[in-house]
Amino acid sequence: MLKKSMKNTSKFILLILAIALTSCGAMGTRTLYKAEINLNKPTKIGFSQVANEDIMEKIVKGSTKIYDSTMTNQLATQNIKSNKIIVENYDGFESINETKIKSICTDNQLDGMILTQLKFLNVKYSSMFIPIGVSEDTEVEMQYYDANGHLLLHTKHNTHMGNSYWDFPSADKTVTDGTKGALGRIIKEIAK
Repeated sequence: MLKKSMKNTSKFILLILAIALTSCGAMGTRTLYKAEINLNKPTKIGFSQVANEDIMEKIVKGSTKIYDSTMTNQLATQNIKSNKIIVENYDGFESINETKIKSICTDNQLDGMILTQLKFLNVKYSSMFIPIGVSEDTEVEMQYYDANGHLLLHTKHNTHMGNSYWDFPSADKTVTDGTKGALGRIIKEIAK
């Protein structure tokens, strides 16, 4: 009887642990906006450089190359061809408009365009009120537009809220995970 009780307790603990770990990932990724239309999977998509690319590169050297390769690789796993498109004077979502997106898509024969903003979060960790380190977590926001320049999706992934790291993650790791999280949500929404 004691063995059976311990076995049930172990299963319960594993269930709670599984729920906790999966809910952390869900807490970090959000869909902030979704157009109320049926989304079609694109075959060829463009993606911008991260907003303020030169500043991001000064904060963490090599972060923009990591973003570029993660975007290309993740889209390729979904059989979506992609091109990085340099958007002139792109310093955030506010600096873009429908006409500019439509023109980029027409000029490059794209089904859609993804714009990205990346922010580094210096999260301080402590143990029993003693500071033990700072991580370089990220918050990655993406907006996905159709070829006519209409906003279809706006997603966000925060690695501090959505990823469980056993040590202080490097910026390389958090840029990759943040990009995968925000893009993964776009892909998931398109696949519905």
